[in-house]
Amino acid sequence: MAGDSIERFYETHQKLYEFLLQSGEPTFAVEANNNFRRSLILAIASYFEHEITDIVRGISKIHANGSSIICELLEQKAINRQYHTYFDWEKKNANKFFGLFGAEFQAVAKEKVRGDSSLDQAIKNFLELGDTRNRLVHLNYVVFDVDKTPNDIMSLFRSSLIFVDFLTTTLLKAPDNPDAPGHSDSASGTK
Repeated sequence: MAGDSIERFYETHQKLYEFLLQSGEPTFAVEANNNFRRSLILAIASYFEHEITDIVRGISKIHANGSSIICELLEQKAINRQYHTYFDWEKKNANKFFGLFGAEFQAVAKEKVRGDSSLDQAIKNFLELGDTRNRLVHLNYVVFDVDKTPNDIMSLFRSSLIFVDFLTTTLLKAPDNPDAPGHSDSASGTK
């Protein structure tokens, strides 16, 4: 299942939190929870960076038949240390990211998002988590207040997985698939 490592991280914290409360240590439980919210945001952001860069890496393997020249070019110029440039984190849409794959893919993806409220919400949640991560690491991690509970953060994470799944199923389709955005007649009338 996608996100198993994050789910285990969350469950471990929940057990620690409950143990501290049951042990009569409410102050430590509150402090552990405050620290965990920050750590959970970073863990989720790291997870998504890994997943999205793997998707981008997979594009050349599928769409360029694994050409070592194209794979290396993408690795050097589009993947390594580029993840945080893929998105406008403060916006509520993924249009910048969709546009990286051309106008046809962007148009098809935007239309899909308009017609799927859970995908639209997943993108908003994904971007909120990424924006919170950025503020967390740039605005003094130790004193930054994450204003959501661990349960709230996990809800955002679980919803965001819909977006990652959408990217996997659309960007990593084989080019001969007539349903793949960028490879169909449906967006522009011709290929």
